[in-house]
Amino acid sequence: MDALNWLRTLLWQAKEIFPIEVALTLGLAFFALSWVVPRRLVSLPSRERRASALTWLGICGSLALLAVATGTSWLGYRAGVVDASGFDGWWRRPAPLLAAALVVALGAAVLSREPRPAPGERALAPRRHWWAFTPRAPLWTAIGAAGVLALTAGWHTLIGVSAPAGANRFGIVPEATDLPVYFTVLGGSGYAAGAGWPNHLVTLLAIGAAAAALCTALAADANRPASARVSAADTRAERTATARMMVLLVLGGLLLTLGAVCAFIGFAGDRSIGIDLIMAPADPDALPVFGGSDYQAFAPLMHRGGYVIQGLGAALLLRLAVDTVRAAVRWNRAAAEQPAVSVAP
Repeated sequence: MDALNWLRTLLWQAKEIFPIEVALTLGLAFFALSWVVPRRLVSLPSRERRASALTWLGICGSLALLAVATGTSWLGYRAGVVDASGFDGWWRRPAPLLAAALVVALGAAVLSREPRPAPGERALAPRRHWWAFTPRAPLWTAIGAAGVLALTAGWHTLIGVSAPAGANRFGIVPEATDLPVYFTVLGGSGYAAGAGWPNHLVTLLAIGAAAAALCTALAADANRPASARVSAADTRAERTATARMMVLLVLGGLLLTLGAVCAFIGFAGDRSIGIDLIMAPADPDALPVFGGSDYQAFAPLMHRGGYVIQGLGAALLLRLAVDTVRAAVRWNRAAAEQPAVSVAP
């Protein structure tokens, strides 16, 4: 029994130090489990300039997204249930996805400064779609995550309403607000904060920003002039590696934001309120009747599942950073074992 109490105390202290609400906590756990499959997620192309750019993008970009997600989730954890406006976390949840869009845009800007071959030295190539060199598995995973995020945030936006004067309100929110930050609870007899466009508009805009940044970057790289002195296989390998890196960064941002949104929506709807505290029944000995939100049946799954999704996003970015380091070490080793070769850009 003493051992059981000691274990409970240890777990409770560990939870206080590493709360699951913080993205990095479950991210580290899933990152450790990911080594069951040691195969690298990314590889680097043979050309030094592009390999160097992708190395910085994979390492610094991943760590920057992790820092944003860890910081914002920690701030949300410290804030707890106190929500002075009803939409305090409007910027925290989409922050990782906005950071991913920024990282991809910066990466595209760096790649655009690469020297291009002279007009007479360019290989003939047709106009390609932005997805021409993009690996299908991570791309469709990212599209699916973006679709789920858009549907979830869109649904919770549409159920947002303004609470009428004198309505039963649950939560610390201003009494005099006409913003649609509430959703109905107790079958419409009460209102709780956490829904509506003030909470989710920036998340929906972040999806569009990330999609625009990714598609623009991939389209620019897919149609970048290639040197006729570089084989088609090398060109395809280089652009496929670039596309994979960028898609994985955006996928990490999507998972982090999707997890934060699901956890928030689930937490907001996962509540039970005793009716007798509101209706004041005539019989003081009557047992309270508990009610909740209209989606209380699946709110707990969203609440806890959101932390899992958030952890998967953090683990993906951790693995991407480490695998980029592994790929860079292998590239440097291979470059040291062969004589230098002058290759046209």
